[in-house]
Amino acid sequence: MNQHWDNLYSQTQDLYGISPNHFIQQIADQVPIVGKTLAIAEGEGRNILYLANKAKQQNDSFSAEIWDYSKVALQHLSAKAQQAGFDFTLRNIDLNDVEWPRECYQNVMCVYGHFDENTQFNVLTGIRQALTNNGWFIGELYSKEQIDYQTGGPKDINYLYDPMSFLSVFKNDHLYHFYVGEQERHEGKLHNGKCHVVQFAIQVQK
Repeated sequence: MNQHWDNLYSQTQDLYGISPNHFIQQIADQVPIVGKTLAIAEGEGRNILYLANKAKQQNDSFSAEIWDYSKVALQHLSAKAQQAGFDFTLRNIDLNDVEWPRECYQNVMCVYGHFDENTQFNVLTGIRQALTNNGWFIGELYSKEQIDYQTGGPKDINYLYDPMSFLSVFKNDHLYHFYVGEQERHEGKLHNGKCHVVQFAIQVQK
């Protein structure tokens, strides 16, 4: 599978465009995404670079760790980060095998990181474990309804998200923003048109 993603990123620079996800821009204006931040399945880094630039402009403390399956995507991100003057920690990680730390990050972000259902559950519980008290989990993902839209994302419904998974794992936390429904997205080569998403900004309470 990592060869598949390496090939895609090798063939197309900025596979998902250079602009950050629209929801990430919106939520970053509403809640403070500062401190130690983990971005998973972040690809070439359009979202984490946006958050880092925003923090820099506001003189906020910010550090970033990025996990991704594709070495090629991380190479592209490394070059962009160096050009922008950011020192990110980049890790080539298979989320099926990762050992999640405890209470390590102030924020975790996942934008269109899609895995099979078992991995989804492990990732969501791992994220909650890895966040500090009052830490934020933010992101946007395709819901299972997206299978009928064919405007981006996995073709296997088992790799799309059931909103109830979030409500189960984060049932004791503060759902600052939780939306399931249609959005219009035009992000690079692979996300184009009306789609069905799960958006979330969840503040964990420990």
